[in-house]
Amino acid sequence: MAETFNTRALVLNRFIYREYDSRVTVYTFDFGKIDLLARGTQRQGSKLAAHIEPLSLVDLMIVKGKKNDYIGSSIVSDAYAGIKNDLSKLPAAGAALFAFNCLVKHEEKDEELFHLLLEFLDILDKKPAQANWLLHSWSLKFLSALGYQPELHHCLHCKKVLSPDNNHFSVMKGGIFCAACARQEMQLETIDENSIKMLRLVLSHSLADLAKLRAENKTFDKAGSIIKSLLNFYLKN
Repeated sequence: MAETFNTRALVLNRFIYREYDSRVTVYTFDFGKIDLLARGTQRQGSKLAAHIEPLSLVDLMIVKGKKNDYIGSSIVSDAYAGIKNDLSKLPAAGAALFAFNCLVKHEEKDEELFHLLLEFLDILDKKPAQANWLLHSWSLKFLSALGYQPELHHCLHCKKVLSPDNNHFSVMKGGIFCAACARQEMQLETIDENSIKMLRLVLSHSLADLAKLRAENKTFDKAGSIIKSLLNFYLKN
């Protein structure tokens, strides 16, 4: 009898494999990110196909195969209909899944990453949210959990506590330079006091609290732009 495993998983990606099957990438609570074969999902009337759609939280039975592990059964626990049916939310969810799939390595279990992604999707799904700001907040927390947290309290070069003004952010080096040390660096962008405060706030508060945050749009936009640049840097490198 084939060996089987049960686990909860989020479906990250799915694509056609051979004539009738699919390859599915999932992030599981018990095993981290894994690729699985889903048999017969391209056949008309496949019952499994509807239960392995990307952006679905599922309960999987995984069957150990000689060459490929495959999905024995899948039951949707949460389809995130509030996201899939809202065009203002869907791009943010898609961007998060793309970044997660790109930056998280296979078969490295991390419960913090699993719960952080589910928390993001739960808030986006169930509540009216500033989707872009929630995505940026999740992105910075995600990078921090991966070990890429930027330095936001001390100058990267001289290590002194940052003053409120005349600071510069380096995407490549992951942090802030004071005015004096910035003269020796390249590819920096000015970062104001409010943006620094917002970035620190993201790292010190829960996503649920950040989803309720109120501020001027320009404050969200500036901090969000820095986080987006930071995420894109790691996606490209």
